[in-house]
Amino acid sequence: MKFDLKSFAKRLYEKINDDDILGNAAQVAFYFTFALFPLLLFLMSLIGIILSDKTDLQNQLFVILGEVMPKSAFDLVQKTLTDVTSNATGGKLTFGIVITLWSASAGIDNMRGTLNEVYNLKETRSWFRAKLTSFLLTLGLGVLILITLGLIVYGSQTLDAMLPIDSPYILVALEWLLVVALLLLAFAFLYNFAPNHDPFEWKWISPGAIIGVILWILFSFGFRLYLRYFDSYAATYGSLGAVIILMLWLYLTALVILIGGAINAIFDEKAGIKKEAEDPKQVKDEKSESSKAART
Repeated sequence: MKFDLKSFAKRLYEKINDDDILGNAAQVAFYFTFALFPLLLFLMSLIGIILSDKTDLQNQLFVILGEVMPKSAFDLVQKTLTDVTSNATGGKLTFGIVITLWSASAGIDNMRGTLNEVYNLKETRSWFRAKLTSFLLTLGLGVLILITLGLIVYGSQTLDAMLPIDSPYILVALEWLLVVALLLLAFAFLYNFAPNHDPFEWKWISPGAIIGVILWILFSFGFRLYLRYFDSYAATYGSLGAVIILMLWLYLTALVILIGGAINAIFDEKAGIKKEAEDPKQVKDEKSESSKAART
């Protein structure tokens, strides 16, 4: 089937409007705001459990946040995390790690329901199984973030020991290629496990994940550049400006994830049309079985 960019763009525009992706992104960003600090606290607690010398990874976590987040939003996050961790003992943070992770999973859980709408899927999983899926997804994404931090901090030394490469530029390029690969894997986790795909089919790399990662990088750095030269939030809203900027950045993050999901859904539609054209009887039988399963 020949790819028609014009019809694809038209279908994507229709889907963004029909599924109210702009409005749903605002809802997801609202939940992300509540989930962000528990997730970061969970990561810092996990770093403290895994490593006795946790300073390097925690500092690198702040460095990465400072690179992708707007400055005023990053300052707010850093100050909040520093205040919380300085006033709480390591034992308290470790004891509350499951509760913290459960709180952080609220953002992913809301994303799960929204992605079901984007993919035009009905949630048939039980409440417990759906919540457990969101919880495990949050845990998995947290581990991926830790691996990414480890690659950035220790990746060059590891690659230098494993590969006979003398050029530091090649080592840095390989290091960041691994980071991008982990970002694609994080998007793959979201798009494969969050929506209620039935039957389930794992897809390592999807068009939505690739475009989502590219858009997230462009939006994040574009937003930083905009705020660098045209930031009027602090003058207009005062101390609330940092909170508003943080929510706007989370909104852009939610938006690109949902747009990526919409792109995947369109490709799934086209694949279904192609399959029906090739074997309409098999597709009809599969739809009948799926309808029976949904009724039961």
